[in-house]
Amino acid sequence: MNLKEKLQQLAQERQSLQVAMIEITGAMKILEQQILEAEPELNQPSDTEALTQESKEESSKSKA
Repeated sequence: MNLKEKLQQLAQERQSLQVAMIEITGAMKILEQQILEAEPELNQPSDTEALTQESKEESSKSKA
């Protein structure tokens, strides 16, 4: 295989790898979104935590 053929082969391989990288990046973004939608309680305080925080805020307001 001469250098020109090798260069063409490497160019094709690079293009294939770039396409694969784009596909993997897209799949990762989809999975990340699905995880965030499936587990919203990890991103938001639970009802108890939210109520506790509201109570603390009301207490501090009434003391002021």
